[in-house]
Amino acid sequence: MLTLLSHFAFLTSVLTSTLALFVGLNKIQIL
Repeated sequence: MLTLLSHFAFLTSVLTSTLALFVGLNKIQIL
């Protein structure tokens, strides 16, 4: 259970950082 929770947290953090990077690149392209 604890392993699944930590794995989910890891996936969430990776997804969040990827999304932030994607949004940041889009803002740079718009400017």
